[in-house]
Amino acid sequence: MSQVSKRVIAVGFGTHDKAAKLVKAALSRSADVFFLERLRDQSEFESAHAIILSPSFDFESKKYFEIASNCVRAGTNLFIIGLSHTCSSQWQEFTGVTPIDFRPDGEWFFKTSASSPLTRRLPAEFAAVGILTPYEVHDGAEVLLATSIAFINRTTAAIRRLPSATVCTLGLNPTSEHVSQDLAAIARRAVMTGGSRVRFEEGAELGVGIVGYGPYGGMGSYHAAAVSEVPGLNLVAVVDKDPERRKAVEQEFPNVRTYSAVGELAQDDDVDICIVATPPVNHAEISITLLDANKHVISEKPMCLNLKDANALISKAKAMDRMLSVNQNRRWDRDFRAIAKAVSDHKVGSLFNIETFVGGFEHPCRAWHSEESVSGGAIFDWGSHHIDWITQLYGSTPAKVSMTQHKRVWHDVTNMDQIRVHMLWDDGREAQFFQSDIAAIRKPKYFIQGTSGTIIGNYRPVIEETVVPPFGFQEREYHYAEAPATLKLSRYESGAGLIEESIPLEKPNKFAFHKNIVDHLMLGEPLAVDPESAAASIAILEAAQYSSTSDSEYIAISEVKC
Repeated sequence: MSQVSKRVIAVGFGTHDKAAKLVKAALSRSADVFFLERLRDQSEFESAHAIILSPSFDFESKKYFEIASNCVRAGTNLFIIGLSHTCSSQWQEFTGVTPIDFRPDGEWFFKTSASSPLTRRLPAEFAAVGILTPYEVHDGAEVLLATSIAFINRTTAAIRRLPSATVCTLGLNPTSEHVSQDLAAIARRAVMTGGSRVRFEEGAELGVGIVGYGPYGGMGSYHAAAVSEVPGLNLVAVVDKDPERRKAVEQEFPNVRTYSAVGELAQDDDVDICIVATPPVNHAEISITLLDANKHVISEKPMCLNLKDANALISKAKAMDRMLSVNQNRRWDRDFRAIAKAVSDHKVGSLFNIETFVGGFEHPCRAWHSEESVSGGAIFDWGSHHIDWITQLYGSTPAKVSMTQHKRVWHDVTNMDQIRVHMLWDDGREAQFFQSDIAAIRKPKYFIQGTSGTIIGNYRPVIEETVVPPFGFQEREYHYAEAPATLKLSRYESGAGLIEESIPLEKPNKFAFHKNIVDHLMLGEPLAVDPESAAASIAILEAAQYSSTSDSEYIAISEVKC
């Protein structure tokens, strides 16, 4: 199920940077957005999928109205942010709304329509900050959002559907650095589809099958918990060779079918999505089998162990017109999201060095994770997350990679005790991922340098202290990597020197990956983790692994065999 980028023209956002930020957040994974300061002639917009107009657009000009309305009649969606109360009667008739007045900058609460596909699977109410313009809605327009003002619900977003396109009007001119993701979702849906991509009725569910259960904190049980909590998903079946694990499934989920072989799951017509939660060495083969059975597939990370298999999986998914994604769930870690926001807000300038670390000094686990022939090696475990973080922050993959490794202490497992991956970009940017089971003092989790500041993220212990009669004081320490890092930003200002500040963590977004899968399949939302980005990480991991066993100091990513 491919995601093709489309061309969107945004007009008049030069003095509305917060509104522009909303546009970018809404469409970053769906379209190529081109910002223009004014409309010139209709030819500029003939190939555009949509046009977005800012609050400062000239809504009194007859010429500009003709250009915009002709584009809509020709099939171009129109999205208006902050339609002015001075707009012409032509605009009011065309949009289906009349601006009443405007309200000053502040926090406003928006109630979502229960019937519109544009607001489906969004909260019943959410908040956003900006200058508000309530509307009077004409016949033929559909209310999307309403805001309570003095205990009266006023329409603050509406859509009018024409035969070939839609006109959506938002009555909020954003003024906050924080972008409401709910508002961004409405903007994205209005611009990209007008709500026409809804593929399921309200209340419909997608059947899910899981391959590899692994109870008591394993990834199979994690996915089962996620499926149970995310609306739109229904756990139908679980596959595991181990009868004890199948028994555990039956005890925890009495209505779920259990199978001993993947082939049985492939034949289950009630299963729409299959989640592959086995050891990595099996990911590619099982995923291909399930794609061939016409199932959508989610693979645990890593998607596979080499780029050749990654490309084969992507090709198979496209040939079968099935979704393929990878559970890169740590893209939603609160510390990483806070760092990504700081970078996006230009708090550190242009990035040029990223270093991440995971580890300590303790015996590696004695399960399959530490067996190279099954896991793919140490780099394919935490490296799958850390390399993904690095490429997400940089927005691109390195030109070449090098890895050094040590086997010095833990001789009962085959994974290396310590690995260090160094990545170089053609423009001189660099990054390092360092993993060690023999580091008695932990390095920072993050050390990120930009041209105007540095971010450091330190691990912090999570210790639960209780007093339990008759045993007295009890202490439990949780795994160090599960807690978000403590983040600090230091930046230079001329005349003041270094200024330090804490970076607040982003709010939790539980099971965001699984929610996005439902939104993608049911509503046509873009995949948060597309398989191409996962394949790019696989190429880096494979190149690093090869460099550690070859005579070459660096391996070019272009040399990794497809």
